[in-house]
Amino acid sequence: MKKSEIRNSKSDIQNPLTLAHVTHEAVEQLGGIGTVLEGLITSPVYQQSVKRSILIGPTATHIQADPANRLGEHGEVLYSSIDQIDKAGLAGKFRPVEWAFNVAIVYGKRYYDPPGQDRKGESEVLLIDVFRANPDRLNVFKLRLWERFGIDSGRYEKSWDYEEYVRLAEPAFYALQGLLSEEDWPCVLFAHEYMGMPAALQAILDGGDKFRTVFHAHECATARRLVEDNPGHDTMFYNVLRKAREQGLYVDDVYGSQDAFLRHALISRAHLCDGVIAVGDHTRDELHFLNQPFDEHPVQLVYNGIPAPAITLKQRNDSRAMLAEYSKKLVGYEPDVLMTHVTRPVVSKGLWRDVKVCHELDAQLGKKKKKGILYILTSGGGVRRPQDVAHMEQQYGWPRHHRHGFPDLVGPEVDIQHMIEPFNASHDHLQIVLVNQFGWSRDRIGRRLPKDMTIADFRRATDVEFGMATYEPFGISPLEPLGSGAVCVFSNVCGCRGFVDAVIDGDRPDNVIVADFTQIDHDGTLHDMLAIDQTQRDIIEARVAREVADDLMARIPFNDKQRAALIKSGQALVKKMGWDQVVEHRLVPLLHGLRGLTPENGNGVGPYA
Repeated sequence: MKKSEIRNSKSDIQNPLTLAHVTHEAVEQLGGIGTVLEGLITSPVYQQSVKRSILIGPTATHIQADPANRLGEHGEVLYSSIDQIDKAGLAGKFRPVEWAFNVAIVYGKRYYDPPGQDRKGESEVLLIDVFRANPDRLNVFKLRLWERFGIDSGRYEKSWDYEEYVRLAEPAFYALQGLLSEEDWPCVLFAHEYMGMPAALQAILDGGDKFRTVFHAHECATARRLVEDNPGHDTMFYNVLRKAREQGLYVDDVYGSQDAFLRHALISRAHLCDGVIAVGDHTRDELHFLNQPFDEHPVQLVYNGIPAPAITLKQRNDSRAMLAEYSKKLVGYEPDVLMTHVTRPVVSKGLWRDVKVCHELDAQLGKKKKKGILYILTSGGGVRRPQDVAHMEQQYGWPRHHRHGFPDLVGPEVDIQHMIEPFNASHDHLQIVLVNQFGWSRDRIGRRLPKDMTIADFRRATDVEFGMATYEPFGISPLEPLGSGAVCVFSNVCGCRGFVDAVIDGDRPDNVIVADFTQIDHDGTLHDMLAIDQTQRDIIEARVAREVADDLMARIPFNDKQRAALIKSGQALVKKMGWDQVVEHRLVPLLHGLRGLTPENGNGVGPYA
């Protein structure tokens, strides 16, 4: 949506709605969806329009656990058949569902109190253990999926990634109905990614006028797979998409049938929902690329919100001082430039691009007699225990130095460190440190860290945040330090780029650098675009790395005056990009439109087809 299309509308929903969110992050915040749910549920604007939020997902009650912790450390269990808990008197509603589908149900509340944001929220949580689901009922549901939607479950049922959420659909649907009262209808069921689609399809089958369904595309799994699996990555894919759309072609026309991919099988039916929302412009375009019915179904842009805590220059400098002090202990000098990349260790994050930009920066920093450091904060091995952190730090100077094998380098961390080691050995003015850990505190990072330093300090301290991904539907993390005066560098395929462009007046501020790895020096045929390989991508990446380094050297703040200016411009930008603005201008109008749907005036899909 363009800036001119952003409306200053207030919620005109007279009766707040009930929203059910089907997700794998109902309890644990594992990635982007959990962050999105927290941002929505703690927004006062969301709370004005939504009276009940019910998070629905799978669980594993057959695994021994403390009954009080089945909903996480911020949860309160009100019902658990496996633990004989029924504080809310729900056995009469849940037991028939458990008996019919041979499942176990856990229900309760989850409370949100994100640090430093001065906002709170709560949701209901409905978890279902489907490990021993009734096979006869399940097979009938799979038959209905085939007859109505053409989904051949036999191709995918050996994958728990598919089977778990198909098993979840019916018991979740009926347990949810047991929770809701007359005033809760219609309930808007949000299918977060492919995991929620079986439940949405069940609501389409049997929900009648009691349900509205929304597919919330946090990515387009088909596009992600094509980008990651092809050596040309984004340079190839987005040029192919552009050419294919010019010719009216869809993904199967260009790449062959994608039906063997279970996630594609589910999300390619998302147009059957009453509403489809995408977190970014490219994700919207990727959905339209899936098949022709999407061209007849509007995909609404609902960007993710950006945290916007207020910050002073003193706070920023205090945090910088702590990170600079720690850096000196690691690399032997106090850096003039502090850079970070907080991310997941997957191919699509394009970490090698950070290294290429750092190569260009090293020489330029040397000319200015300056030094820098880049922290890559990521983990492929979960949270390391405090005793393991202490041992690694004492024995060989972790995280400056690493050894293969848990509790240190595992999985994708190995390849990342293999990129970093030769870089550090051949560059004098900039060093890269891989911190393969979640969190930023002494028990997580080691005794050399300043005693009171937190992850908030780490985010406030940085001068530059990298995020030059090959595939990034939105990317909250690359913009998190924006309000603290950082220069945020992300690729043109990153979804947050569209949000930035939608809210700025005039030119982009110095806080934002967009790296375009899809710009080719010649236009050709669709065949030419499909032929783009790593060799061509490498040439483009080398050129863009030089451009980004030049831009950074012109924008990196080296004194307090420059830092204060970037804080001012960054704060002005993030104040337009918070969750309250997203909910008011983008989500609430969608919810209002869904409430007005009836069997007579529906959109021709979903329960009213």
